[in-house]
Amino acid sequence: MKKVIYLLLITVAFCAQVNAQGYNYMGKHILFNANVTVSPSWINPNPMTPHLTTLSAKAQRYLGINYWVTPSIEAIVWEKGSVGAGYNFYKSPFKGKLAVPVINPYNDYYYYDYRDFTGMITAHGFNVFYKQYVGHTFAPLGHYFKFNFDGLFYNYSEIVPSVAPEGKDMLFGFKVEYGYDFLVLDRLRLSVGASIGTTFNDFSLAFKQMTDDNYSTDYTISDYANSRMWMAYWFGIKLGVGFLAF
Repeated sequence: MKKVIYLLLITVAFCAQVNAQGYNYMGKHILFNANVTVSPSWINPNPMTPHLTTLSAKAQRYLGINYWVTPSIEAIVWEKGSVGAGYNFYKSPFKGKLAVPVINPYNDYYYYDYRDFTGMITAHGFNVFYKQYVGHTFAPLGHYFKFNFDGLFYNYSEIVPSVAPEGKDMLFGFKVEYGYDFLVLDRLRLSVGASIGTTFNDFSLAFKQMTDDNYSTDYTISDYANSRMWMAYWFGIKLGVGFLAF
């Protein structure tokens, strides 16, 4: 996490330096943003699951969501573009099945059985991005395309029945977002957008979990954690608030 903080501080200093004599909007070129990205989580445990247990299965299905919290700092660098960097946070339960050796007490041979488990994943990381405004508009408002690179560092552990070891891993991702920004009183910026992308890892397990409840290929708890990250990352709806500071 220290490296992530140092990276963000360096980016802030760089943006401030670059824009000292650069393009601006009404004399201001630095924005601070607070964004939340959500997506459906209909086939997985999710942060909403503990609060939906009293509802019907259908209600649980359609109210379950993933969420990412991504505050950032952004600098206007020319008439139609801005760059920025931010912090990523994601937390959610996830589920899977693990192969367990079963010993035959009569002949000492063993075979593998499968048991279901529920785990918890917590991810922190960074993002860097470029926003290209399109049409008859200019930064920092109007229609835009945003190109986002993410670094994700996460811990995972099994919580039910809590017999597997904890672990940690990292992965990277890239996504493209299309959205619209508009300003209120030339200071407050409201944003809405939709994104699609992928993490750079083997996500074939995600498709098996979505299409086949009876798959029995051997996977580790790390594989399930990676799969859960991809399913939360590949699509999202963003809602954001920004402040044009200076």
